[in-house]
Amino acid sequence: GSTNKQIYRDLATLHSQVGDFKAALVARKKYWEAFMGYRANWTSLAVAQDINGERQQAVNTLSQFEKLAEGKLGEAEMYENNECLIYKNDIMYKAAGDNPDKLKNVLHHLDDIEANVYDKFGLLERKASIYMKLGQLKDASIVYRTLIKRNPDNFKYYKLLEVSLGINGNNKLKKVLYEKLAKFYPRCEAPKFMPLTFIQDEDELSKKLGEYVLPLLKRGVPATFSNVKPLYSKRRHVVPKLMEKIVLQYLSEQDPKEQPIPYIWSCYFLAQHFLNLRQYQAAQEHIDNALTHTPTMVEFYILKGRILKHTGQLEQAAAIVEEGRKLDLQDRFINCKTVKYYLRANMVDKAVDVASLFTKNDESVNGVKDLHLVEASWFIVEQAEAYHRLHVSAQKKLTEAQAAAAAAAAATDSDESDLRELEWSVEKYEGLALKRFHAISKFYKQFEDDQLDFHSYCMRKGTPRAYLEMLEWGKRLYTKPMYTRAMNGAAKIYFNLHDQSLKRHQSDDGEGDVAKKPRKETASMKKRKGEERKRVLAYPVDEEKDAFGEQLVNTKEPLNAFNDAFYADYSAQAPDSERNHVLDFEYQYRTGKLALCLGALSKYAKTHDAKSALVGAMCVALVLATRESAPGDKIAKMVATKGLETDFSQLPLAERDNESYDWLSYISDNYNATDLRALLFMQNLHLFDTARLHDLIMQAIKQEEPLMQNSVLQYEL
Repeated sequence: GSTNKQIYRDLATLHSQVGDFKAALVARKKYWEAFMGYRANWTSLAVAQDINGERQQAVNTLSQFEKLAEGKLGEAEMYENNECLIYKNDIMYKAAGDNPDKLKNVLHHLDDIEANVYDKFGLLERKASIYMKLGQLKDASIVYRTLIKRNPDNFKYYKLLEVSLGINGNNKLKKVLYEKLAKFYPRCEAPKFMPLTFIQDEDELSKKLGEYVLPLLKRGVPATFSNVKPLYSKRRHVVPKLMEKIVLQYLSEQDPKEQPIPYIWSCYFLAQHFLNLRQYQAAQEHIDNALTHTPTMVEFYILKGRILKHTGQLEQAAAIVEEGRKLDLQDRFINCKTVKYYLRANMVDKAVDVASLFTKNDESVNGVKDLHLVEASWFIVEQAEAYHRLHVSAQKKLTEAQAAAAAAAAATDSDESDLRELEWSVEKYEGLALKRFHAISKFYKQFEDDQLDFHSYCMRKGTPRAYLEMLEWGKRLYTKPMYTRAMNGAAKIYFNLHDQSLKRHQSDDGEGDVAKKPRKETASMKKRKGEERKRVLAYPVDEEKDAFGEQLVNTKEPLNAFNDAFYADYSAQAPDSERNHVLDFEYQYRTGKLALCLGALSKYAKTHDAKSALVGAMCVALVLATRESAPGDKIAKMVATKGLETDFSQLPLAERDNESYDWLSYISDNYNATDLRALLFMQNLHLFDTARLHDLIMQAIKQEEPLMQNSVLQYEL
């Protein structure tokens, strides 16, 4: 009821921020009625109408302003005008669907606005799309040829040209097409590469591969293997063996002194080729040949580091990449690559020192604060994972040391000091890992808050299409790879904290956690903690009260903490087709919500192989959770049991309460017993005898590359 009409603009912004677009439309309309003299208000009203499905009204709103502004626009306003014109066409196109008459109107509108539209690619793409929908394939093919002429390196246009010409299933005609296009665009990659994706005859394919790859090697193009790498996955049965024969033959013809460039880049290509095929010794021989010939090429050190990484030699890999970094101390890329390798090798302090060479360290001993300030997610998540690995290693050492101390007659001062050191390492690394994972969550919540400014900014600047893209991005914000990676890392810690708490409760016969008597902290330990605190401090001192993440680790309810920090936001945005149903199952299993476990299991079975070992493992976990002797709500158990009977009738549910029934043998007999992911899943849920699972895991990792083998042996078992 306020007489201040300006408040409706802020109200519309807030409604948009929380996703209440119906209320946003009401506020936009009231503000527009009060201030009709600004184009931004007309545009924002049209956008609100479009989002709410009122597309014809949105078109009318934009058209009305066009009539009012006709002949009155200056040069400075033409970009905004062009954006609104093409946006109006976007709305018309969405409203038209597959209706031929409406699509023709959209096409006529495109012709009318063409002179005033700057985005020629967008305009031509829209035209071609309409022609395709109308069945006017010849007209569509002409437009796609125009697009190819404007940008002959865009592979998408070539595929669409095939469809418009009606030859996408005819390899013979496609071959003729690309031969002609290769003549028109002799310096472009796409016409030469596309035939490699469909030629079936091996002799002909070998010839074409040679014609494509050898000129690149002759010129010394570093990205040669990257260009053909898609073929290694799509045509793995034929392309790698042909490529190996071609490049080895070419390499044998090169004299290292007379033709140095073809020689070293052929070695580089072959090293990548053999690495892709997991032939690590051959890969190392070829990259060593390249390095011996030209020891000043940074790319060779990076590739050698990659090869060593895949063989599990992480420290050696980091040392090699560090050698490459020293060749060019001003290169930020090789600096970041070195940092990543140090973190993968758990050499966190060294990684921070190298990263700090390119950060602002005015009030800090290193660049950790600055990397948090600039939201360097890649560094923070890698550091978190390194801290978690260090925590697991320290925990193993502590367990061994405690066992040795218990077996000894009397503990010496040295033993006590070592135990204090290990206990502090375990606490510190776990807390720091969780602290860094939480930093990623903070960044993404900040990204969400940062959208607030753009609900009005994009309207003022006249960029409605970019604004709608931002809204779509925001709808999937918490499903982005970096966020889900941090969430999965944090889940390991929180689930472990929950399991350990449960184990302590069970060992105390339900009496609760027994307060652990804290060890007396020595003066040297206090001093050391103070120095370490300066190195790990991520935020200014007045904001950072828990530098080591001890408060996060000491939470009384780990599952609730995980839900609040990560899972709730992810669960609200992730669609069923893309979400991590295994994580869903693990979380709900620990919360005791068996019906939701069943839902996650059923969705995973539908979107993946229903006969996979992971499905079998989840089925058995749910069956065991519904036993009479298992804790939990009886109604939830009944719902889960009914669901299992309906969707997974092959399960021996009659054996559910039979304590002597061997469920692990059932999984081994009916599913893939060497599925590593399923075996680790069962271990994480503590379903079966550890020794038997350990043996199965040891058999399963034989199929994996050395890097994975080392990771499982050191951090999973």
